[in-house]
Amino acid sequence: MASEHLIQVDQVGQPPMPQVHFMMRQESKESEDYDPKVVSLGPYHHGKTNLKFVEDYKPKAVELFIAGTKNENEYLKEILKYIGYARRCYLEEYTRKYTDKEFARMMLQDACVILNYIESKEMSWKRDEMTRHIGIAVYNSLGRDIYLLENQVPFRILEILVVLRDNMDRRDFVKNVEEYFFKRFFHHWEAKLPVADEKNRLGKEALHLIEIFRRVIVTGSDPDPKSECECLCGNINLVWRSHDESSISSEPLFSSVTDLKSKGITFSASEIKSLREVRFYAYKFHLKSAELKLPRSYVTKDTRVFFKNLIAYEFSPYAPSDKAVTSYVNFMRLLVISQEDVKELREKQIIINGLGRDEEVVEMYKALDTFGAEDTFSLRSLKVDIEKYHRTKAKTWMADLKIKYFGSPWSLIALSASIFLIFLDMFQAYYAAHGSGQPSSKGAS
Repeated sequence: MASEHLIQVDQVGQPPMPQVHFMMRQESKESEDYDPKVVSLGPYHHGKTNLKFVEDYKPKAVELFIAGTKNENEYLKEILKYIGYARRCYLEEYTRKYTDKEFARMMLQDACVILNYIESKEMSWKRDEMTRHIGIAVYNSLGRDIYLLENQVPFRILEILVVLRDNMDRRDFVKNVEEYFFKRFFHHWEAKLPVADEKNRLGKEALHLIEIFRRVIVTGSDPDPKSECECLCGNINLVWRSHDESSISSEPLFSSVTDLKSKGITFSASEIKSLREVRFYAYKFHLKSAELKLPRSYVTKDTRVFFKNLIAYEFSPYAPSDKAVTSYVNFMRLLVISQEDVKELREKQIIINGLGRDEEVVEMYKALDTFGAEDTFSLRSLKVDIEKYHRTKAKTWMADLKIKYFGSPWSLIALSASIFLIFLDMFQAYYAAHGSGQPSSKGAS
């Protein structure tokens, strides 16, 4: 039985699937980023006329998922065992109009749409079958709609179906879904997830896919200044360090990548795939003055939707308290305010621009409202350290010197020529003052 592979949680209370706060919808210029374009998943948007095309396809999605295995009624029967849990995953006003069997069928059909889409990324025959029924444009939009906060199916329902069909251990299924989201977000299909631990909660139970999606993109940890200093062999002063709350009293004054670059800060992409992987280093004995490492970011047409719904999730009740995604967005909004900023990060392979023009990336970040949320403590500390470096006059003067005289081969040649001419003038002045070095005729006989 499938239930034997699952943790029995039907009697355990759980929060309902969150909705986007009305304030976010009112203040967002793109409030449609919270609404599905082609498919409703769960009851919040069920029955909308603009989603009817895929609604008509859903029975075929069930056939595609269970093909060659058990009868559809066996899957419905298994879902009905958990129907009380499934109903409590949503606000009652959206579920009371359905009978248990109607609601179970909704869960089955919607879950099959999700699972077919995820599986189609590795099964070309399934992708071909889906596009044959709904077309490539609708198929591509399914990926967007799966990441919407209000368009979720309980993760437990997905587990039930996969375990029943494949006789798979639920822990393997959770790991597979985590790896799928990890690779999709970071566009690296060979990447491996970090080892699971209590902090990153990999492999743990989740209410919905948004929870898992967020979990895998913030798997990194805050930096440990002591351990990082030790591994840098003593020739680097690591500016990132812990601060008391009292020392973080105001917002930093630096404003963009271009501004920081003018102060001698260079930029590079972190090799660790996590939105937490933001690091700042100041160097004592190095050609670089300072370096800001940022996670590599792939900006596509769906990036704005991803981030807006993750921010909405972090603002919802029962969400993780650290707001790691919101803090990352805050930081990037501070850095990216012009095309020049995007160009610098794009050339350093920090931003991979899939939108085309750099201006579109600027507009994307402008559209990501964080509604005045405070950053995580670690990111506020990092901002303070960058600001301290930013205000240091000696380092600013050295940065200006490097940019002015060492920024290009021609300026370096001009500087070298100037230094040569100065030494030549000094030699000629010395030679003129002391003569040719022959003895004076004053004392000659």
